[in-house]
Amino acid sequence: MGSIAIVGLERDASGALDERAAARIARADAVVVASAEGAAAAAAREAGAVPLSYADLGLAPDAPAGAIVEALAKLADGRDVVLLAAGFPFVRDGVVSGLLARRGASVDVYPLASPLQVLLLALELDVTADAAIVDADSLPRAEPRRDTHLVVTGIDNAAIARAVGKALARTYAPEHSVVLASPLSDGGFDLASTTVASLERTERCERGTVAFVAPSRIEPPDGFDELVRIVDVLRSPGGCPWDREQTHETLAKHMLEEAYEAVHAIEEGDLAALKDELGDVLLQVVLHARIGSEEGTFGIDEVISGIIAKIRRRHPHIFGSVEARTPDEVMRNWDAIKRGEREERGDEGGVLSGVTPSLPALMYAQKLSKRAAAAGFEWPDIEGVWAKVHEEIDELKAAPAGSAEAADEVGDLLFTVVNVARHLGVDAEDALRRTCAKFVRRFEKMERAAQARGVDVRSLSIEEYDVLWEQAKSQERSGAGPSEEEAR
Repeated sequence: MGSIAIVGLERDASGALDERAAARIARADAVVVASAEGAAAAAAREAGAVPLSYADLGLAPDAPAGAIVEALAKLADGRDVVLLAAGFPFVRDGVVSGLLARRGASVDVYPLASPLQVLLLALELDVTADAAIVDADSLPRAEPRRDTHLVVTGIDNAAIARAVGKALARTYAPEHSVVLASPLSDGGFDLASTTVASLERTERCERGTVAFVAPSRIEPPDGFDELVRIVDVLRSPGGCPWDREQTHETLAKHMLEEAYEAVHAIEEGDLAALKDELGDVLLQVVLHARIGSEEGTFGIDEVISGIIAKIRRRHPHIFGSVEARTPDEVMRNWDAIKRGEREERGDEGGVLSGVTPSLPALMYAQKLSKRAAAAGFEWPDIEGVWAKVHEEIDELKAAPAGSAEAADEVGDLLFTVVNVARHLGVDAEDALRRTCAKFVRRFEKMERAAQARGVDVRSLSIEEYDVLWEQAKSQERSGAGPSEEEAR
């Protein structure tokens, strides 16, 4: 591939062509001008070159930028080409940016005093639009907006360039375009198109390089990667004060709350709410991963690779040669694999080790009883469990009210009832939650019925409560609406 340079016709105080421009024209294989007549063509001849006009390339004098880009790219195939322009802006809007996009290679610009001048004049920047000029050292603490121009100065070596790329990655997508303007030894500037991701990996950078980051005129990137970037911004210096001060410990309660809210949406059959709550749960995961990354313990990639490996390891009937045709066979394999994992970690705990104590009490009890039963600590049939329930009820009746003994006996009774649920194939946690929801529905029906009569439920006698309760139960079972009396 050849090369392309854009040369402007600056002249010194005596009227002579700038020596840097003249030298660049002289060594070119082809010099292109808009017209065979005029200042540009005359300057080419003055520098000892034979100019090629747009007409020589089959272009009209008012050819669109795209046609000029295509003609220059074709001409530069294996040759060094100079496009000579009479002044600033160098050429028609879109030519320099079009060449960068079309060729995927650099474009040199002569002669200019600074790379900022190159960027402003060659890339058709709207200087009336919002713009930020930030030194590379300050960029990690800055808060660039995606919808404005961003110019980063002071990029003096590859290490600084990589740091700039890393800082930009907090806000911009990996594929977002970046233009680098680097000084050339003979007085010009080299314009090179790259991306945020490539800048993070750059191996070479000239002293005095400036980066231009175009504004995003499209919607911000979507998807999981964007969520990770947003959390990185929230946790970074200058980010959200609340998010920055959070720790694994302070976020623990939020993780629990968001999970319960997702479960509630499932129980209500509210899929729109479930979608929203699952997003809140995912945010907690990404926040914890970001904190882990800051502490050097783990990041989101390790979280994802860990669960992928675990899923593959615990599903040998899908990803291996083990057979499991029923859910029960799958769970037996699952439990055996988990025991093997604990042994590999050197976990010398017993049968009940690994069951999380912070689970809701009923769920914790059911997991404990299931683990113990799998080890052989089990009644021969459900009749033994029923006998144990009656035994615990008798012991509870005998315990003094409000005593520590009564509290212990209540716990024993609840634990035994959990075993009844397990024998019946019922999830105790779900069953009690459904009963709680049913209680709320029926109590609210009683409240509405009382209000329809102009009565506050707090003033009802137990007998009146019983009547309204049975009425609520009857309506729920029959699916009927409020009674005529209630509706009045």
